[in-house]
Amino acid sequence: MFNVKKQVIACSLIFGLLISSIYLVSQVYDFRISFSEIEELNKKQEDLSFQSNLLLNEVEYFRNQLTIRKKATESLGMRPPLLKEQVTLFKEVSKS
Repeated sequence: MFNVKKQVIACSLIFGLLISSIYLVSQVYDFRISFSEIEELNKKQEDLSFQSNLLLNEVEYFRNQLTIRKKATESLGMRPPLLKEQVTLFKEVSKS
């Protein structure tokens, strides 16, 4: 009787050890999958941040161009030349 109890206890401990080992392996697998996804998202975030900074610089450039044009037309009275005021220059190419 005492020997059967030892065997039942040993079997239950081995079974518990097997279940906890399987659970541990699944947890490690889930952790690695999650870590991989987080790394991919971090890389995407860095790329998007870089693109956002480029777009902000481009918007700032065009905003500055509009400000310069507004100041030139309003404050300095500048205007684009009329067609009859435009002069076209051609450069001669020497073939020597």
